[in-house]
Amino acid sequence: MFGYVKPVIKELLVKEYEFYRATYCGICRSMKKHTGTLSNITLTYDSVFLALVRMAYIDDGAISTRMGRCFLHPVKRRCMLVDNEAVEYTSYAFAILTYYKLMDDLDDEGFVKKCAVTTVRPIASRAKRRAMREELASLVRDKLLEIRTLEKERCASADIPAGLFGELLGEIFAYGLSGSDRLVTYQLGYHLGKFIYCADAAEDYERDRASGNYNPYCVLYDGAELTAENKKSIKTGLLLECHEIEGAVNLVPFGKKITAENIVKNIIYLGLTKRIEFLDAEDGKDKK
Repeated sequence: MFGYVKPVIKELLVKEYEFYRATYCGICRSMKKHTGTLSNITLTYDSVFLALVRMAYIDDGAISTRMGRCFLHPVKRRCMLVDNEAVEYTSYAFAILTYYKLMDDLDDEGFVKKCAVTTVRPIASRAKRRAMREELASLVRDKLLEIRTLEKERCASADIPAGLFGELLGEIFAYGLSGSDRLVTYQLGYHLGKFIYCADAAEDYERDRASGNYNPYCVLYDGAELTAENKKSIKTGLLLECHEIEGAVNLVPFGKKITAENIVKNIIYLGLTKRIEFLDAEDGKDKK
């Protein structure tokens, strides 16, 4: 998810940080087990947010941990979540999302990035097949294709492709759920997806402006340097999406899973807003 969906670590309690890391290690171990030994090389900490939200919909007794070692940390044993439905689902979902995102990158990245993507592609392809969620895989593929079509047409609206990416994440968050659980998780994923797409476009503005790559804001602002007013407008839209995410999170039935809830709210209230501080820059220069 592009590195936007992470907490502010220094604001977490020690037990919250340990649980956050144990969830990540659990997803990593689950990917190795279910989607292939090397599939976890594409894993990012953004995945933890999805797992934490989905944990609200499993039994309280379903969260268990154990100590273990891994290739990156062979000496010191680490705590990791095991036999966890939410963690397992996240490993499948990220395997699918990573594969199709890599395929999308092959279309518009530079030579060096394409070489890297080509190297990882067989691993990601095998992981996607082993995820065995064909309905979800088809949805992700189709939504990314719709976004790609809009980008090739150089759509002047950030909201339209962002909405499609929101629909994609909405389905990932809500997959397999029903009734009010599906409605809440879909809205959470939908607005998070819109936030990610627009924040990523804003952060890549100068690079895309120089390279000529598609960026909805480059089309909207005719490729001119972003003014303080432009940045304020973009940030206001992103903060509105944060508000919608907050509303959905407040409806997630965390119950006794207070640690997971606190981490999720840290990400929403602090992590996302901190991640877009680059939009606080003045015209033509960064604040000191």
